[in-house]
Amino acid sequence: MRQTIIGTLIVLMVFAATRAITAQAPASPRGTAAKADAKGGAPNRVREAEEKAVRQAADAFVKAYNAHDAKALAALFAPDGEIVDEAGDSRQGRSQIEAVFGAIFDEYPEATMSLEIGAVRLLTPALAEEDGVAAVVHEPGAAPERNRYTALYVKQDGKWMMASARDLPEEPATPTAKLKQLEWLIGDWVDESSESLIATSYRWTDNQCFILGEFKIQVTGREVMTGSQRIGWDPLAKVIRSWVFDSEGGFAEGVYAQDGDRWIVKMTGVTRDGEPASATNVLTSLGKDRMSWQSRDRMVGGQATPDTEAVIAVRSPPKPE
Repeated sequence: MRQTIIGTLIVLMVFAATRAITAQAPASPRGTAAKADAKGGAPNRVREAEEKAVRQAADAFVKAYNAHDAKALAALFAPDGEIVDEAGDSRQGRSQIEAVFGAIFDEYPEATMSLEIGAVRLLTPALAEEDGVAAVVHEPGAAPERNRYTALYVKQDGKWMMASARDLPEEPATPTAKLKQLEWLIGDWVDESSESLIATSYRWTDNQCFILGEFKIQVTGREVMTGSQRIGWDPLAKVIRSWVFDSEGGFAEGVYAQDGDRWIVKMTGVTRDGEPASATNVLTSLGKDRMSWQSRDRMVGGQATPDTEAVIAVRSPPKPE
């Protein structure tokens, strides 16, 4: 059933705030290690096989991390392997590495990790380098903590082992750079049915540090709500947030996390009557000018309301000049 509770903030969460994020998942660039060496290096098929083996070692690292198996993680390192954090503090040897991960799992018993491998380079027949971005979610529902990393592998007894895993300091990022993934959003969007019309318009601020949204909701041709939205980058929490205000006096805040080609939007707010409201909105890209969105786990004033069905929103065509 289509959402019809127009007089509460939860409508705002469903129809306006969830349109804030629906970027395509960034594609991870493939490494160049599989290319033939013009100076007579290893043939393509050898490099491809070794690159695949290194990637499998990285997959084993993620699997052991998500199983919270500190001993298995340490076993993936060479006997004198090391881990180095962003501050430059290092731990060397399997026993110290196991202790570090054991402490992490004690503090965060539900932590999970995923990797976006940027490149694998075969430096010598027995030495390889991998770089990418690691994303760690410390507890269910929390925003992922992302950091760049580089890892060196050595081949020992026919098996690729990690010699060094190093977290890299995060490169300074401007709000504009973080919000560029939403630049496609600029323009007008519409979601229309036989009973209602929701029109939303987005534009950059003059300095491109925020994206501003304006929306209006009509039911049977009558305007029942308007509102505004500001989308920005939170440099402390390192997440994209939105702040939404409706014409009835309600407001909400959203926190966004990417899950493949979906974006999970955690919304919390308050209605004009002072009732707390929350929802989890899920957006999926369906191409350049279409997307689907759905609102789940919705609560208003401590009372659960049904999930919405998936709704399609489309970009409005340009107005004739």
